[in-house]
Amino acid sequence: MQRLRSPRRKHVAIAVVLLVIVQLFAVLVSGFGARASSVSGARDAIQREGNTVVESILRHLDPAEQSVDVTARLLTDSLIDTTSPGLEQYLFTQLAVMPQMTGAFIGYPDGSFVFVSLDGDGFQSKRIETGLERTVEIRTYDRDFTLTSVEEVFDDVYNPTERPWFEDAAAADELIWTDPYVFFSSRQPGVTASRAVRADGELVAVVGVDVELSGLTNFLDNLAVAKSGEAFVTSADHVVGAPSAYIERTMVDADGDIHLLTTEDLGLGVFASDQPGEVERVDTGDGHDLVLALDFPDDQRLEWVMIIRAPESAFTAIASRQQTTALLITIGGALLVFGAIFVLFRTTRPLNDLQTAATTDPLTGLANRRYLYDSGAQLCDHLDEGNRISVLTIDLDRFKSLNDVDGHHAGDGALRAVGEELRANTRPGDLLGRPGGDEFVVVQNVDSIETAIDRANHLLTVVTQRLRSEFPEAQLGATGGLTVSDEQLRDFTMLLRESDTALITGKGESKGMLQLSERLVQSAI
Repeated sequence: MQRLRSPRRKHVAIAVVLLVIVQLFAVLVSGFGARASSVSGARDAIQREGNTVVESILRHLDPAEQSVDVTARLLTDSLIDTTSPGLEQYLFTQLAVMPQMTGAFIGYPDGSFVFVSLDGDGFQSKRIETGLERTVEIRTYDRDFTLTSVEEVFDDVYNPTERPWFEDAAAADELIWTDPYVFFSSRQPGVTASRAVRADGELVAVVGVDVELSGLTNFLDNLAVAKSGEAFVTSADHVVGAPSAYIERTMVDADGDIHLLTTEDLGLGVFASDQPGEVERVDTGDGHDLVLALDFPDDQRLEWVMIIRAPESAFTAIASRQQTTALLITIGGALLVFGAIFVLFRTTRPLNDLQTAATTDPLTGLANRRYLYDSGAQLCDHLDEGNRISVLTIDLDRFKSLNDVDGHHAGDGALRAVGEELRANTRPGDLLGRPGGDEFVVVQNVDSIETAIDRANHLLTVVTQRLRSEFPEAQLGATGGLTVSDEQLRDFTMLLRESDTALITGKGESKGMLQLSERLVQSAI
């Protein structure tokens, strides 16, 4: 290498070295900053994702609790026909409108029992009578609950009073959720929500519904925060919910004993947190994971913990590549500006993607459950005196049949079509969301109840027309539940619960129509 003998060359060399040092320093600082920013954004995204998944699971379980509470009240007031097949018909209705549940039943202290469960494309009922002679009768129904067969069973030894759902409910004064166990009928692991019905302090019956744990898988697959991330629901040292890739590792042996995965099996024991609800950085030996351990709310009576883990490298890999790229850019000072723009763009884009993924339903482009709740609460907080908002909850009719017959690609197409119709028939300021499944929520500013009803009926009409145009053989439809705020009620969570309750009533009584909340009906009387 030729030596630089002249002062000018020396000065140029010093300037070049200083420029390279400055650039290297800037690259190193920006690299560390990008990594720190990526991790910080990842922490926020994981926190939002954890809250969203927990709320989705609770919303998945909420209809089961509502069903138990409603049935218990009706039974207490003697408003349910408990004879055959009246009681079976009522339990069938509960299952037909609430796909989360796989079985609904009532057990009595004398060992009598009435149970209706899903059976392929239809339903099956089991009735145990314990009078002078114990009888057990199994009936099979099609999807419309038309009786197809009757069988009397003589070797059945099932005793509802010995089951955990009966024993735990009988000892409590509120709705309870059992620990995971094997359902007697389906031989699948699940949990049961049950409540005791009492008269003058004496136990009259126990009402319950079954929810299979496999239903939690939909909420744990394909986390938005990272493709390599995983989410689990744990109870004590057992895993009660895991992504679909782990389903085969949960099994039931020939004796009917459940073998759930343990936290030790999946290496989750090291994630026990001293600060639950905070995202922590955990050393795994091969690197670091970002881990969130989030307790389910105490008032839900579920002693469950949501655990989300994702490798830190999934978020910092982009920043590391940017740092290498920036080091190469230092060779040409003329490309410094272009390199800075490139680094800035590549640094901010993943964070924007994380933000979008955490607030938007990827299938329909509407608000997801978390963003819907936050935005709805803000709308209520900023309501001027005299202004009102309407909350419309829409649920698709016969959507499960479309999925079963034509496949989930057809179901996805139907959901996208509903999202398009809602956007096309609402105003820019309206809040549209898909909390999950085939349920949609529309929140609008209205000047009167009449306006809210007109708009809601219009949306149900255009959605039904679009679905029947694109899926004529499926005969899809839409049922709606509507409520409107007033001066006394401006809490979004309560409004959404009112519209959900109205929807459940509508699904049970008049599918394909708009059902008003009980408060709106009373206000019109």
